[in-house]
Amino acid sequence: MRIFTIFLFLIFQSNLSANFILKDELGIHQEFHNQVETIGKELFEKSGISAYILILKTTNEVSLSEIGKEELAKLPKKSVLLTFTEFEKKVDIVASQEILALFDKEQILSPLPWSGTILPILGEKIKQDPRHKYSVALFNGYADITEQIANSLNIKLDNAVGNANKYVLNTIRAIFYGIIIFALGYIVYRKYFKKETQSE
Repeated sequence: MRIFTIFLFLIFQSNLSANFILKDELGIHQEFHNQVETIGKELFEKSGISAYILILKTTNEVSLSEIGKEELAKLPKKSVLLTFTEFEKKVDIVASQEILALFDKEQILSPLPWSGTILPILGEKIKQDPRHKYSVALFNGYADITEQIANSLNIKLDNAVGNANKYVLNTIRAIFYGIIIFALGYIVYRKYFKKETQSE
């Protein structure tokens, strides 16, 4: 009986510590879950703010924003929720005005490679399992949210992604700018230098 009680206690404790991903309908790898739980737990312990993620296959034609608000209403008052739906390819962040003031939502959700930390990665085409791309994009966004909140409150997160996160984003930005520069160079060459060559 005692062993059974201890077993139930361990299950209960496990469920308590693994609750920052509310739902993952895509079955993203366990390492992603572990990293999110680690950062989420530290942020909560040091700030009292809970950062959650909701990952859906589809919203079934319901607004992702509405789904996010409904889920947020069930969570503790000091919470922020990052939501993603695969079929609609939409991302949103919902929180109270008090929590929204602690981070830059527009910057995080920006589609621009030099600003956004989620959409530029989701827009990348990869041959491998798309869940890998989703995990990178969502983890980048989650890390950005939690680190900005911590910075606003002058809190240091020991498990912050920091430079590793910036390295991934800077690589994507370098590729993006490289493509633009190459395209512009090709247009200039076609328009001016090729004409001069033909005229000779």
